[in-house]
Amino acid sequence: MRLQNKTAVVTGAASGIGRAAALRLAQEGARIYAVDIDETGLAGTAQPARDAILTRRCDVADEQQVRNAVADAMEQLGRIDILVNIAGIQITKLLRDTTWADFTRMMEINMGGAFLFCREVLPHMQAQKSGSVINLASELAFVGYPKLASYTATKGAMVAFTRSVALEAIRDGVRVNCVCPGATDTPIFWEGEADLARRKAMLDQVAAEKPNGRLITPEEVANGILFMASDESSAVVGASLIMDGGFTAM
Repeated sequence: MRLQNKTAVVTGAASGIGRAAALRLAQEGARIYAVDIDETGLAGTAQPARDAILTRRCDVADEQQVRNAVADAMEQLGRIDILVNIAGIQITKLLRDTTWADFTRMMEINMGGAFLFCREVLPHMQAQKSGSVINLASELAFVGYPKLASYTATKGAMVAFTRSVALEAIRDGVRVNCVCPGATDTPIFWEGEADLARRKAMLDQVAAEKPNGRLITPEEVANGILFMASDESSAVVGASLIMDGGFTAM
């Protein structure tokens, strides 16, 4: 197994890419500390691998909650070898309709959560002279998209943040990288849409826009995260792994 005897903190682990990543890393031997605000979802993530996955409710935008979660993870796991920052939200609105509260909420969760977890975890990794941090950005860090100006801003910031932190950490043996998925079959993509006709229209739009003609699966993204977490990516530093079915290649 590629992560035997490793430990990992995964945020946003209650559903979607976060759940897939937690389970994939656990399959490869890692012991997981899964974090999310959704306790019911966390229980669902842990259920298939109870011996390997510990869970904790945590609002990633709350500084004290993040500090407490990292302290507890260190106590429970003894060390943190891998940090995967996935927690995020998407609010789809024209810029003129986006409130300051909308913007700040996305920035605090999507970017602020990664900032807080990196700030608290990196000193432990630097002290042990090893570690891998994977931040989740998006294909939309590299291209614009209507009604997502604020969301894309958080993802562009994530890529820039990752590059700078990577340069701070690499001399201590800690690698920091990004994974940037395209449209993925997760609750965030569907945004609570239950109408079957509307869902079909959304899939038709994906088929028209994306060279591969389909949504990315959470499991595919989890495989990219696994690569970045493992020693197989030992020379990869400050990079962005784009997994978008060819969208940004056009």
